[in-house]
Amino acid sequence: MTEEASRSAGELARHLGVPITTLRTWDRRYGLGPDGHEPGRHRRYGKQDQARVERMRQLVADGVAPSHAARRALGEAGAPEDVEATDRVPGGSRDEERSYASRSRALRRAALALDPGQLDHILGPSVVEGVVPAWTRVICPAMRHIGERNDATGHYVDTEHMLSAAVTAALARVARPSARPNILLACVPEEQHTLPLEALAAALAEVGQPCLTLGARVPVTALTDAISRTGPDAVVLWAHLPVGQDPLDAVLSARPRPAVIAACGPGWPTTDLVPSILRPTSLRQAVALLAPDG
Repeated sequence: MTEEASRSAGELARHLGVPITTLRTWDRRYGLGPDGHEPGRHRRYGKQDQARVERMRQLVADGVAPSHAARRALGEAGAPEDVEATDRVPGGSRDEERSYASRSRALRRAALALDPGQLDHILGPSVVEGVVPAWTRVICPAMRHIGERNDATGHYVDTEHMLSAAVTAALARVARPSARPNILLACVPEEQHTLPLEALAAALAEVGQPCLTLGARVPVTALTDAISRTGPDAVVLWAHLPVGQDPLDAVLSARPRPAVIAACGPGWPTTDLVPSILRPTSLRQAVALLAPDG
């Protein structure tokens, strides 16, 4: 194997747009490391090694659970092929699904009643049990329902605001790691929907991954300044409404350039993004990509 055909871990991480710690985790946990090793030399990924790791990255980005994705990348017999099946809540039973649905309905009723105490009573235990299922199974369905009612009648802005504030408070109670953050989360300019980033910050904190959240309506100049001052390994940009590629272009040209750049939310173009830009479509996917040890 020639040097030109192989890559070091750092080179491969930059090529794939993942943190080098992700490659090390996949190597240690799933055996997705270089096959060969010459004594006295750093391990290098050959073409087949690189193909397996690239397959792993794509499967995780598509929503396959990391353990299943590793089996498929390694070509193991019996590895699950159904993305929908592997995207369910781990260990989720029908009783658990009914419990989540019941709590989401209760959350919706408490919001419509403008009852902050009941909102807290539902949200607190749900978030403690797990940020990802609380967000995807309890909070989002309730918020979608109320948003649809407001769109139809225009009479539920107060309900949306109260529920959003209660969710923010519940997510903020998740203990944050004391280590220096190496992930930066920000909304694009003019974007005011911060709750998805608040959920991601809480979910990352839950697995011990610190991050820095800049919040809503972050100007491009402020974003690049924050990158130059903190040197994050990963940058996540959230866009709910349609947005151009200027914020991504700014991150791509920032120095130091983050190893991982993720565009989250429905506002991004579906095509023409740089291939190395990650596009997680769920909170669970984002956590798996940004905190593979979690």
